[in-house]
Amino acid sequence: LGARPRIGKVTILFGTPSSAYERALRTHELHDRLHNYPLHVLRSSILDNVWTKPAYILSILLRELAKPEGERLQWLLWVDGDTIILNPYVPIEALIPPEDDPEWDDVQLLVSHDWNGLNNGVFPVRVSIWSVELFSAILSFRFYRPDQHLTFRDQSAMDFLLQDDHFSPNVIRAPQRWFNAYQGEVNETLAPFQVRRGDLLVHFAGVGDRDERMRYWLSRAEKHAPDWEVDFRHTSYPEETADFW
Repeated sequence: LGARPRIGKVTILFGTPSSAYERALRTHELHDRLHNYPLHVLRSSILDNVWTKPAYILSILLRELAKPEGERLQWLLWVDGDTIILNPYVPIEALIPPEDDPEWDDVQLLVSHDWNGLNNGVFPVRVSIWSVELFSAILSFRFYRPDQHLTFRDQSAMDFLLQDDHFSPNVIRAPQRWFNAYQGEVNETLAPFQVRRGDLLVHFAGVGDRDERMRYWLSRAEKHAPDWEVDFRHTSYPEETADFW
């Protein structure tokens, strides 16, 4: 109680979003209260199309860096609007580089991949000058590299830049389930990408009938069932993160 927040969340929800998106946003409320995460939500467009996303992230990074060092957030977690928190007892701190291990001090960003490559639907990024440089480069990419085809627009720009020698040494690829777990089509097959009981969240990237599928999982999340809202110690994360870091 009263502890300075270390991690903040960032998302966007504007226009006339469906009730499913508003309900998805509300699934973050308990998670944020339990772990003291401030949630930054943009409710209006800044730039054209999807470019508002990197612009808003950049604005939060700059706002935090303008504060005295002792008052800043240390990490931001971007979450797309089609992300549902399933287990609020999982702290984000458990999934990012250990604070007390200097071996990971140079890690600025964790990303996850799916069958299309980079998926930037959910990712933690450190509040740092490095991150300001990255998101400034993402925003300007389409103007300085106009001949480069961007299949997934800002996501593709980010993917190209993360392969650049300036940025690549500071990026780690995390297991997909940690930040971008997908629903199973039939049942729990324990595929590497598929959400499991006790997992933090489920993300609906690129799926058809998205609102309908989200409503199914929202009903599950809103029941707060004990077989899904598992105490962190009894999830798979402690062993997974110990092996990973």
